Amino acid sequence: MVSADLGYCRIWQVPAGKEIDMKEALEQVVELFRAKDWEFEIDEESDLVRTGIEGDNGHWQVMAIASDDDDAVLMLSLFPQKCPAHRRAPCADLLTRINFGMMMGCFEMDYDSGRIHFKTTLPFARGDLNSATLDSVVMLNLARMDRFLPAIMSVIYAEISPAQALAAARRQAKGELRSRRRPLTETQDIVRRRFMNN
Repeated sequence: MVSADLGYCRIWQVPAGKEIDMKEALEQVVELFRAKDWEFEIDEESDLVRTGIEGDNGHWQVMAIASDDDDAVLMLSLFPQKCPAHRRAPCADLLTRINFGMMMGCFEMDYDSGRIHFKTTLPFARGDLNSATLDSVVMLNLARMDRFLPAIMSVIYAEISPAQALAAARRQAKGELRSRRRPLTETQDIVRRRFMNN
């Protein structure tokens, strides 16, 4: 194993195929990351797995952490910059607006340090962590950070208002959904035109 000191913990990079002793939750995370062919690091002392992600809107670090009782997995997408003190109030406003109504996961900011992350938690019965559900939670976590990263950046660095930044993120998401839609079939187009003309 190769180690790296990150200041607050020691991270171990594990070569593919090497067995390590860790909690069930992290074993599943490691299997998932290997299946996706992602590079990752393991900190056995802190029971966490870390990887870097390159999204459509930026890059950031992701950590998977096992609960002390090994009955939950915590996924954190770490915003790549700390929020400066003078922008924490508007950033907190934005994060509250984003979180309102969100069914799964939430953005959090440490008001003292300015660190921001998106958090999802997956509880499970010991011995019953479903890999498909874990994959869904991981991908949702990454998608949420990627979707809202530009809004957070614009509030912090461009001093855009939280309401404007969130509206822009929603417009972008709607535009992406429209671009993924399949073209209408001839029958669907006829029905649509008839409905529109009545």
